[in-house]
Amino acid sequence: MISVSDQQMEGAGTMPAPGSPPPAVSIRNLDRTFTRDGNTIQALSGVSLDVAPGEFVVLLGPSGCGKSTLLNIIAGLLPPTSGTIEVASHAVTGVPDEIGMMFQKPVLLPWRTVRDNIVLPIEMSKGRRAAKAAQGRVDELLDLVGLKSFGDQMPNELSGGMQQRAAICRMLINEPDILLLDEPFGALDEFTREHMNMQMLDLTHRLGRTAILVTHSISEAVFLADRIAVMCARPGRIMGIVDVDLPKDRTPDIATSPEFQHHVEAARDMLKRGHAMEMT
Repeated sequence: MISVSDQQMEGAGTMPAPGSPPPAVSIRNLDRTFTRDGNTIQALSGVSLDVAPGEFVVLLGPSGCGKSTLLNIIAGLLPPTSGTIEVASHAVTGVPDEIGMMFQKPVLLPWRTVRDNIVLPIEMSKGRRAAKAAQGRVDELLDLVGLKSFGDQMPNELSGGMQQRAAICRMLINEPDILLLDEPFGALDEFTREHMNMQMLDLTHRLGRTAILVTHSISEAVFLADRIAVMCARPGRIMGIVDVDLPKDRTPDIATSPEFQHHVEAARDMLKRGHAMEMT
């Protein structure tokens, strides 16, 4: 485990090692402010971070620290106030083609079948003919997440966990290289959430995808991450990094290991330091 202070995070501390491939996502000195009722609110300040291809990075921090704002900026849904952001070595000026995104709620259209919900991004971007041609891909994805026999069901006929699995399929239908996950399982019960985290970890590794996930759960962050970017609020910034050097093939049993708990404590200590800074 390596913890990096916020001073070390700036500048060269975030640059890729010589000879390594370019980052899948590169953020430099990013600020974001909002104006509300005539007052300026700084949501993010001086955020710098590189995410390597195939890496699973978790943004961990308390509510209101700007985690979701940062994810929306990476997705091209919000512009930064200042600073730069690149996805696949290209400046983000809209929603990048390489991005797939998943939110806390599945947001499935209730009048469309699971199959028709999954293919919706293709239908919206390329038309119904292209959507119809993608049905084979839909079948592959349904099989991948264990919903092979549920493609013709309506969303209200599925459990919450099954709806989120359908949302995973919709995210993957355009074969994105980078997955942005905004607390996608936060509304599920603990057992289902644990199962979905295992499935997401397996999918990202099996498909070789880069993933950035937002959470305020320390144990979830340690279970999923290759690296944890710990954020603090007022304004939101990265306090430091926790490198999670646990085996890639993880099961829930790993949470009882001393190594897992060591990473949990490292992340918790960093969050405490961030909270102490907020109070001063």
